[in-house]
Amino acid sequence: MTKKRNSARISTIAISIATVVALPAAANDWTAWADQDATAPRVIYTDDSTVLGAVLACNDAGHLTAMISTQPASLPELLKKNAPYKRSEKARVSAGDQSPEDVKVTWIPAINLVQANSHMVAAKVFNATVMREQFKLDVKHGEDVDARFPPPNDVFQAFADTCQKSRTAADKS
Repeated sequence: MTKKRNSARISTIAISIATVVALPAAANDWTAWADQDATAPRVIYTDDSTVLGAVLACNDAGHLTAMISTQPASLPELLKKNAPYKRSEKARVSAGDQSPEDVKVTWIPAINLVQANSHMVAAKVFNATVMREQFKLDVKHGEDVDARFPPPNDVFQAFADTCQKSRTAADKS
């Protein structure tokens, strides 16, 4: 009887371990925005709604902009919401152990989002991602951000390449 119980326990443990191994890990990755070509995206975002996230965009001239959530949320769902009130705010931004720099951002309180049209802020998000460093954004009258973004993946690299090609083409014209 004892052998049967031990055998049953071992079988249960083995099945449990196999099930856990087969489950997909919670992903936090960079993803191309809807309708973007994943091999040459101009807009990418972090896809984990359980942590703070970011959107990076690159225009035709290679200029970066960013949006950063101040609360965990699905960024595509967040941006679908109505948020008529925005306010310009002073903020301090840093990546890793760099000294914070002053910048102006747009704080959208209804959706807990900071919009940064400054290339410098977006570049800090980009660099914090590449260097695997902490990103901090202290908003004067809004919510502060203290986040670590997912590591670069193929979509992130494709975004970087696309943006660099745009910047090079704009510099030549």
